[in-house]
Amino acid sequence: MRNPPLFKVGDMVAHPRKPEWGAGVVRQAEPASHEGVQGQRLRVDFANNRGTTINTAIAPLVSGDAMNNSRDNHFTSPKGLGQDMSMSTDASKMGAGWLDQLEGSNGGKRELWDLPHACNDPFASDAEQLDATLDTFKYSTEPGPLFQWAVVQTGLDDPLSKHTRVELEQAFPRYARDRDNRLFELVRQMKRNGEIDTLRKKAQQCKHRAGRQLLEKAIRA
Repeated sequence: MRNPPLFKVGDMVAHPRKPEWGAGVVRQAEPASHEGVQGQRLRVDFANNRGTTINTAIAPLVSGDAMNNSRDNHFTSPKGLGQDMSMSTDASKMGAGWLDQLEGSNGGKRELWDLPHACNDPFASDAEQLDATLDTFKYSTEPGPLFQWAVVQTGLDDPLSKHTRVELEQAFPRYARDRDNRLFELVRQMKRNGEIDTLRKKAQQCKHRAGRQLLEKAIRA
């Protein structure tokens, strides 16, 4: 396998094996390799799978131009926008498109609802990702846990120096929604893999009541 193309922050990309993810924009990029193949570790916001981390030495991505030149160059925009969008390599155009619409007034504050990398780490097992997801149930909209969550999300000792309390309270439900969706997704994957006993054990061991209840619900679903 030859080395895959290199991307920079803001580039438009697509996953050729996951067309249902739609168009993506690179948010973070750093060198990576796998079995002698040089690539990148990218964090990408796809239209239908946001906050995804991919090692391109394992799963190469393609540029917006490449997808536009293929026969399948139309992608579905995120749910709620009600229309399709074509790929574009112009990052400034992308910034004025579905991401801004989706984020609304919080356009510059995505850090508040990004899930921890460990919840989506492609190099970790589903069980390890589930553990990381369950651990985030220690946060809530109560003053103390909310402040601790904001510290972790922003990396600031005092997140209120950057965000208002109202912004934190408005962002947390979005974060919780994505966290809950990730939990259900992981449970479905583990059930398909026959790991139901592991799931039940994790529900018994979960020390956060809200997480345990949601996990039990997901197991029954």
